[in-house]
Amino acid sequence: MPQLFTVGRLADDTSRRRTAATAQVLQWTLDAELADPIRCVDDLLSASQPDLPRLRRAEATFTTGTAARLTVTVRVPFDGDGRFFASRPGRPPEAEPPVGDWDRWADGGPVLRLPENFAPDVDAGTVRSWAARAVDSVEAYLAALRAEAAEETARLSADLVDLARHRAADLARRRALTEELGVGI
Repeated sequence: MPQLFTVGRLADDTSRRRTAATAQVLQWTLDAELADPIRCVDDLLSASQPDLPRLRRAEATFTTGTAARLTVTVRVPFDGDGRFFASRPGRPPEAEPPVGDWDRWADGGPVLRLPENFAPDVDAGTVRSWAARAVDSVEAYLAALRAEAAEETARLSADLVDLARHRAADLARRRALTEELGVGI
């Protein structure tokens, strides 16, 4: 299984979000969205907010493999978009990212799977202790991603409000020029 939080970067996703939101603001009209740009920017950013996973620890279950070695997998249901389990935060936590994967179509909804090999005589307390540390590590990475997403959203919000205000002023100048020019030469 691959190591989580090592493939892509959240910054790539936020860059695409910034590009799409900027293009949308540049299409806004003076009498509609630009009449209240702060509310419209807030609505736009709320609708495009990354849906980072939220683990449902209390519903975690354990499975054991059938191979010669004892592999225990903790299966943790989650809400949100599992593709972010591959995203590397700009400022990752000190903990090493765990090994695992996720399944969008598991029984009962999406589930994160974290496997570990143990000695055949392992006790339940040892397995639970490992599972708690592994899930804590995942949550530390998700917290880093959430902090990064919040910072980017704040920067993007300020930039988009500024862009909307400039666009409104430009459209108002164009409207005034058109009215001033009137008809005829």
